[in-house]
Amino acid sequence: MRHRIPRPSPALVVACIALLVALTGTGVAAVSQLVPKNSVGTPQIKRNAVTAQKINPNAVRTGHVLDGSLLSADFKSGQIPAGPQGPAGPAGPAGPAGAPATTLWAKVSETGTLVTGSGATGATRTGVGFYDVTFNRAVNTCLPLATLGSDTLFYIPRPVSLTVNASTVRVRVINVDGSPNDAGVYVAVFC
Repeated sequence: MRHRIPRPSPALVVACIALLVALTGTGVAAVSQLVPKNSVGTPQIKRNAVTAQKINPNAVRTGHVLDGSLLSADFKSGQIPAGPQGPAGPAGPAGPAGAPATTLWAKVSETGTLVTGSGATGATRTGVGFYDVTFNRAVNTCLPLATLGSDTLFYIPRPVSLTVNASTVRVRVINVDGSPNDAGVYVAVFC
């Protein structure tokens, strides 16, 4: 046999609602008496209890932050402008001497004679305005430069081309009008 649960009477329903309202109001009153408004401060909050996720957006504004209380670590990269440049520091000790820019160079006379040089093993005049300067190593992957080496010329000859073949640099000297000319040259090779 089944027992039916009787339907609650309207008086019982009203009594339950009144009890619920009374208890809720008492709870709110108790909390408002125990914790008055603006009474929770730093001493009542545990360390690291308030995180960025628990703060509403724009809840903390410029007026809430004490001047001088933030560190550079509190800002994103690029948010803090660079300050003025400080004074120059004291000079450091001198460094070791560097290697010379080039150790391969030659001074060649207008007759094709090697006058002096470093790493140069010989020079030859192969024709009017043509000089071959030979070095003690391969220079075909280096940068050769040549300038005139004579102070006694009344016209202005100039080197117009350099050709490199293994360990030899060929210098061709011509006049302004394009005719070949013999003249002393300086040759430097940068590797």
